[in-house]
Amino acid sequence: MQFPLDIANIASTWSQLMALMLDSNVTSNLVSTANWEALNSSVNGKLFQYAPFARTCFEDAAVGVVGTYDANACALAQAKYTDGQYRDTIPSSFQGLQWETCPSKGETCLLDWMDPLNTAAFNPPQTCQQGSIPAYFLEIQDATDVQNAFKFSIDTGVNLVIKNTGHEFQGRSARPGSLALWTKNLQKIQYEPAWTPTGCENTEPRSVVRLGPGITFGDLYAFGEANNITLPGGSTPSVSATGGYVMGGGHGALSNTAGLGADRALEFTIVVPTGDVLTANACQNQDLYFALRGGGGGTFGVVMETVTLALPRTPIHVITLDGLASDVDTTRAFWKVIVDNSLEWAAEGWGGYAGATSLQYINPLPITEEEARISMQPMIDFAKQQNLSVVQKQYDSFVVFYQQVLKPLYAISGFPLSTVSRLLPAKNFETSDSREELLEALLNASANHTLTYVFATTPYAYKADNLTSFTSAWRDSLLLIEVLDTLEYNTTVSEQREMIDKLSTSIDYLKNITPGSGAYFSESDLYEPDFENSFWGANYERLAEIKLKYDPLHILECWHCVGWKGRSDEAYDCYP
Repeated sequence: MQFPLDIANIASTWSQLMALMLDSNVTSNLVSTANWEALNSSVNGKLFQYAPFARTCFEDAAVGVVGTYDANACALAQAKYTDGQYRDTIPSSFQGLQWETCPSKGETCLLDWMDPLNTAAFNPPQTCQQGSIPAYFLEIQDATDVQNAFKFSIDTGVNLVIKNTGHEFQGRSARPGSLALWTKNLQKIQYEPAWTPTGCENTEPRSVVRLGPGITFGDLYAFGEANNITLPGGSTPSVSATGGYVMGGGHGALSNTAGLGADRALEFTIVVPTGDVLTANACQNQDLYFALRGGGGGTFGVVMETVTLALPRTPIHVITLDGLASDVDTTRAFWKVIVDNSLEWAAEGWGGYAGATSLQYINPLPITEEEARISMQPMIDFAKQQNLSVVQKQYDSFVVFYQQVLKPLYAISGFPLSTVSRLLPAKNFETSDSREELLEALLNASANHTLTYVFATTPYAYKADNLTSFTSAWRDSLLLIEVLDTLEYNTTVSEQREMIDKLSTSIDYLKNITPGSGAYFSESDLYEPDFENSFWGANYERLAEIKLKYDPLHILECWHCVGWKGRSDEAYDCYP
């Protein structure tokens, strides 16, 4: 399937059109109501506008913001404000609330996420403004919808963004005046116990699940349990199980032994900006397959389906610790146990999560309870010193553990935050001196910030096929560290920028001792320096060539994505 696209003729006029786009007045004249109506007609009425999530709580709204004040609807918005699974159903909702605003211009339409009933956030003189929320949304139902959107962008110069559940912190699916390709309703999920890649001969059948980008981890885990299989993924139930998660790499509690989400993605069906509908796997369109397995979302095309590897349903061993004091000395002692034992634990199959006051580590390998206890004895001894108990338990499956332990911890979403991240290479854990240096850097990086996450979610023990494009630092590292701060509903742009700068300064403690390592594409410094190397390392040059091949007119662009031309475009004016 392909719409008629004369690349040579369009390319000759594209630069002229883009020059005109720099003048916002020209943009509004070029994109008329008739243009939008024609697009809506071509997609059979699936184009719509959508108000900000909290619109119904505001009596006053800026010109162009649809919707009205409605006390009953406002009460629902207040009750569901931090409910990630409800937010999934709202096209204009972003899990990082700052992207429902335009920080640099002070345009906002937020409730107080700490207290959604706080009337100071929405009563007059507060006014609801569209912020960074796209001007229009197109509900994607098939490839033709995407093709029509690409053609519309070429004809009018309107920026496109790919919008799913809104779980990303870089604003890549939020852009003022843009057209959002909303993929949430692509809900296909299908188990294929003996699948072979399309076009591949003499290939051993594998157990897989075929799914659309609208399927979340909450959906995926329940489906896997019903079909007696394990489908690894992330911790937040409302995150899409494909899309940006896979294309950004995608880590989770089972990544140490099962690989990242990109490792398990075996085939993609994608509409690329040239209009072609392609199948990408290890046998055909291998360059695109490589790019989609870790090259970042929102830039190579719109993925309609992903085939992901299914693993056997097996029991898992779990060690949990909770209730630690949050003082510096306790945190230091706790993280010292983690740092001192991470090399051994990774080799023995453990993965999971820790903060300053809790830990959830799991092991899916076929070991006995006694072997699990011996392996985790250093953490058990530490807990006794703190007069706490480590809970050691075997669960029937990862999903049983997830439903009972992880889901309640990660179900809340929908709050504004800034984050930075760093991958910690195994070599930093090899000697007592390097471990002490790392511990000090970790404590300094986390000081005076809201939260620090210690993710034992790198694919260190996983045997890779070398067809992934995320930075090789993922393979060489034992831990991913994320430090974050939360914002308030009325945080000013100067305060937000100061917060970002402080986070950047703090993560430098870890960067200084991990030269050549990287960061997580989906959860990183908003102003990640040398982002090309941080996210993709030596793979970036090849990715840039693939981007040019499948998107020669640069129809898809997003913040710090492959092929990004910088923030000079007015599309990025809202960034703080």
